[in-house]
Amino acid sequence: MRKSLIAYVKPHVQEDPLSMILGIGYLGAALEKENIPISLIDERVVNDQEMRAAIEANDVIGFGALTPNIRRAIAWAKYAKEKGKITVMGGPHASVDQGIFLESGHFDYVLKGEAEETMPVFLKALDGGNEAEIGAVPGLAGWKDGQIWCDNPAPPLIKKLDDLPMPARHLLPMERYFEMNPERLVYIFTTRGCPFKCIFCQKELTGRGFRVRSTQAIVDELEHIVKTYDPGVILFVDEILTLRRKRIHEMCDEILRRGLKFEWIANTRADCVDYPLLKHMHRAGCRRIYYGWESGSQRMLDVLKKDLTPELIVEAARMTRRAGIWAKVYLIVGSPGETKQDVEETEKVLRLAGPDLVRVSVFNPLIGTESWNNYQASIDVTDLRENYVSSNRSAFVHENFSQVELEELRKNMVRTYERWYYGYSQRAKRFFERSLYYMENPQFGKKRLGRALGLVPPPHVPGRQAV
Repeated sequence: MRKSLIAYVKPHVQEDPLSMILGIGYLGAALEKENIPISLIDERVVNDQEMRAAIEANDVIGFGALTPNIRRAIAWAKYAKEKGKITVMGGPHASVDQGIFLESGHFDYVLKGEAEETMPVFLKALDGGNEAEIGAVPGLAGWKDGQIWCDNPAPPLIKKLDDLPMPARHLLPMERYFEMNPERLVYIFTTRGCPFKCIFCQKELTGRGFRVRSTQAIVDELEHIVKTYDPGVILFVDEILTLRRKRIHEMCDEILRRGLKFEWIANTRADCVDYPLLKHMHRAGCRRIYYGWESGSQRMLDVLKKDLTPELIVEAARMTRRAGIWAKVYLIVGSPGETKQDVEETEKVLRLAGPDLVRVSVFNPLIGTESWNNYQASIDVTDLRENYVSSNRSAFVHENFSQVELEELRKNMVRTYERWYYGYSQRAKRFFERSLYYMENPQFGKKRLGRALGLVPPPHVPGRQAV
């Protein structure tokens, strides 16, 4: 049978904490389950020579890349075709914009939608050499002789996530990830999909429903990760981990029941937490939460269809801090119709809420989103095709700000907030709030006081020797 390689193409800028990418890990596990020869490679942790060698050693090369990195994926596909390989593209962007890959002339196929079930079918059909069988694979679009010869709709979403094997972390160099990220970060998924209607999110791949894994399956994987990889922290990369709060209470109970000791991070929304849940999460090891706020202006929140209010945002931040959890927030500048007054309102909300870290991106209408459909007249398509997108630039032509002004707004919002956050008065305020937290939670307060006095050793960081 043909040997296959699935490659994740690195971003031009690595902004997120580095860890194994789960998408190709799930595909690798699905192919291993069907006894299909498979290798995985992540360009973020290898050099060009290693990428070329991996491509040359295999017959079918599958690629995955986020929207900002599709140009690099096309460049690697060109190299693979020059070496006589069969090339296929998958992932969220391929599911909504197959033409950019097929029409490049460097991809033979695009596989749309979730591919854990369809990738094995495709590779088996390809190995059989029957064109009719290949052309019948759900979600497959094929390119031959300068035109599309098959174009099938994406398959139905996978209903039972527990049926999927754990991602094949053993097929990737985990220790190399840990060398590049001393925190020893590991990712895990517990859900797929998001029911909210934010206009900037691509939902073609995982849908607007909300599919969940069982508590048993989740904590089994957590236990496997803890015992196998000794992580420093585990990041739940679900879009909204706490959408169903009862589910997270159950997960926390099971983590505590099994006596698993690890720190973890959650992604969620301000309206999907409450104080009892946050306290329970902290007891079970949650030490950080990442919130998608996008703006502090009610007008911009409405434009983006966030279904949030500034009051909810501020209250969630205060509850998070009170529960002893550190908060990072994501914001967007340059949303349609945004003015300087909207920016000032966002800065005001930031100071009221006091998150621990702020990350700001420029508004980008991605293909396959409501923002793309609504604002096409304001998108410089030539710019988009030549440069594509990143967090600090956009092909969206804003009515009130130039691209240079938006970049300055983005930088200045972070700089201004950090100066305020690290000022003496805010340091004193956080000290007072931590004191209240330790009074409410004396078991943590005793440890913290002991460390401050040198009576208790600092917490163990897995994989690192004590100094």
